[in-house]
Parts: sequence; C-alpha cells; structure tokens
Amino acid sequence: MFTENGTLTGIIDPDPVVGEPLYDLIYAFCSSPNRLTVDTILPALEKLEPEMTGEYELNREVLLGLYFRIATCIRHHPEDLDQYTEAWTYWLDRVR
Repeated sequence: MFTENGTLTGIIDPDPVVGEPLYDLIYAFCSSPNRLTVDTILPALEKLEPEMTGEYELNREVLLGLYFRIATCIRHHPEDLDQYTEAWTYWLDRVR
C-alpha cells in the first residue's frame, strides 16, 4: 500500500501480484474472510479514479477474486473456508 506521494506504508500480502488498480483492490479485499460485503468495498472503490476502474461489473469481478482466494485458502488457511464460502454465496446472489 502506498500513500498519495508514493511512499510505501504497508504490505498486505507478500505474493508478488501486480495489476490494474481495481484488481489490486479486489485482491486486497479478498485477502481476509472478514466483512466481504459490498458496503465494505464501496468506500475504497469510490476513491479510485474513474479511469482506474474502467468498464467492470463489481459483483463478477469480486467473484473472480474470491475464486482465486478460495483456492489459496484451501491450501494455506483451511479454517477460513466456511467464511469464504459464505462470501461466495453472498456475491453469487448479487449476480443472479
């Protein structure tokens, strides 16, 4: 994570993942199984410049992020699987 002037202030996950700001946000959002709701991500999403979000469908993008995170969870944090499964159902219901 960086401040507005580009100073490194913290590291969310040491895996080297680089991408579009929207995908970085979703990656960070899905890095913990706590509070994976639209109310949690929207304030951060609103801080991104419009050109950083591009054309997207938030619900589907978060589902993709959760899909990858669940795979990691099964290997490294199986105790979090129930919470991620609940989040998966929550976001899936939003696209139906």
